[in-house]
Parts: sequence; structure tokens; C-alpha cells
Amino acid sequence: MPDHFPVGIYAIPEISMVGQTELELTREKIPYETAITRYREIACGQILGDDSGMLKLIFHAESHKLMVAHVIGTVATELVHIGQAVIALGGGINYSLNTVFN
Repeated sequence: MPDHFPVGIYAIPEISMVGQTELELTREKIPYETAITRYREIACGQILGDDSGMLKLIFHAESHKLMVAHVIGTVATELVHIGQAVIALGGGINYSLNTVFN
């Protein structure tokens, strides 16, 4: 089993995550920063009519590597695999800043 195994719940809305929870990171005293974006803030979310979906990414505060991806909303169980790949390849915040997602 991979170190970063994604979990998905097929519901309305879909819920998916890969990585630890904020509670686990806090308990382990791992420094982190959180970034959140909402589906309603992007064109795809507006087209889908999904104004409640969100993406939450958690990065290590010092190395800026991605540690966690949480997705709630339409196709969350498919989108989480992007986060899984970035985590597995040791990618960080620069990947998110320098990549266009359509």
C-alpha cells in the first residue's frame, strides 16, 4: 500500500483526502500552512453550479512541500489524485503556483 493512500466518499457532495489531518499534524508538532480555494471562485465551479465545493492544501511551513490535500465537491474523488501525485513526487507550493488547471 502506498504511503499516501487517498480516501474517497462517494456522496453528494463527494469528499476525498490524502495525507494527515490538521489535528494529526498539530499533535506531531509539524509546522504547516494552509491554502483554501472554493469551487465558486473558479470558472469550472461556476459552470458546474457547485458553489459549495472546496480544495484545501496543507504545506510544510519550512520546506513548502505539499503534505495534505482535502477536496469536497463535484469530482473530488478524481481531483485528489493530483494531490496524491504531487505528494508522492515531493512537490511543493511552486508546483501549485506554476501549474494551470483547467
